[in-house]
Amino acid sequence: MQTPQQQRARHIEIKRRYEHHTKVGKRTRSMAAIRIAELTRWLDDTYGAGAELDPSDESARTARIFIHHFVVLADGNRRASEWLSTYCPWIERRDREAMITEANHCPIKWSADKLAWKIGLTDAKRSELKITTIGAVDCNQQQRAERRRQAKAERERRRRATQRSGTVSTI
Repeated sequence: MQTPQQQRARHIEIKRRYEHHTKVGKRTRSMAAIRIAELTRWLDDTYGAGAELDPSDESARTARIFIHHFVVLADGNRRASEWLSTYCPWIERRDREAMITEANHCPIKWSADKLAWKIGLTDAKRSELKITTIGAVDCNQQQRAERRRQAKAERERRRRATQRSGTVSTI
């Protein structure tokens, strides 16, 4: 048998747990966190998993994209610094700090299609890597929306067909 204090403590713990969960329909992770995961999949596929980027302008642009996504996360400056030291050790410390400071003062938020153009992501590669928050250079937003609408209609047709065949009664 629980004492009233133990029961009250248990109710408080349960309430805390329920309040911690997000509401239905809300994202559990931020868009920046999802984009970083998808950008990392693209980077691993393009350059190899955990590969150090070559010292070039293209690599610096890629690093800039990552940094601008990292700084909006909790503890983003540390994460950005660690990412730079892992993937771009050729960037001097002073320049790394300048990149992170710039991103903190004015973080850039790219649209899905603009980010796709920045990294050169094709629709085939986007589908292969299961990337959803970044567009494609060969398929714009309207084309992707139309494709999703057609896929949804086809799923609905199949669902209705299985319902009809499952509910047909014999007399």
